[in-house]
Amino acid sequence: MKKINIPPQIKGLIFDMDGTIADTMPTHYLAWKVVFDELGYNFTEKEFYELAGVTTVEILEKIASENGFSVDAHLYADKKENEYLKLVSKGDVKPIDPILDVAKEYFGKLPMAIGTGGNDELIEHTLTGIGAFHMFDVKVGYDQVENGKPNPETFLQCAIRMGVEPQYCMVFEDGAPGIEAARRAGMRVIDIREYI
Repeated sequence: MKKINIPPQIKGLIFDMDGTIADTMPTHYLAWKVVFDELGYNFTEKEFYELAGVTTVEILEKIASENGFSVDAHLYADKKENEYLKLVSKGDVKPIDPILDVAKEYFGKLPMAIGTGGNDELIEHTLTGIGAFHMFDVKVGYDQVENGKPNPETFLQCAIRMGVEPQYCMVFEDGAPGIEAARRAGMRVIDIREYI
């Protein structure tokens, strides 16, 4: 496994949550399957991973638009998040250790943020589940921004709230929309799939 090196000019770290610091993606997919099955749409795992980091509402709107059906995106987003919470309450949330280890190493040394497509409840539940809630001074979810990933707003909000200029931030991501968002924000980005 490759070692993750943080260049000395980096002054703040931003972590995506699902699939980056917490191994929740399979559970999110199961929750999506319940919702899309109810809508009569076969949501594939390939589609799911291509949309990693995109907000729940935006995923629903995109799939409905591309496949010619209408959906109350906010209603079904709530259903999806409730289904996810039901599923994770049945078992422990697991950390992605190589990435959580980076956060542990820099905890108290650099400001750190979570920038995710999840909402406050999911952030609290997931980070508490891996024992990391206290490590992040800033937590920005989809309910705190106008535009989710690949728009850079989530990560720019993290930088503002940490008090760090974007060019001095490093983002840890596992999805193409999030990697694009970090680049558009003018930040360095690590595709964590190369390290796990």
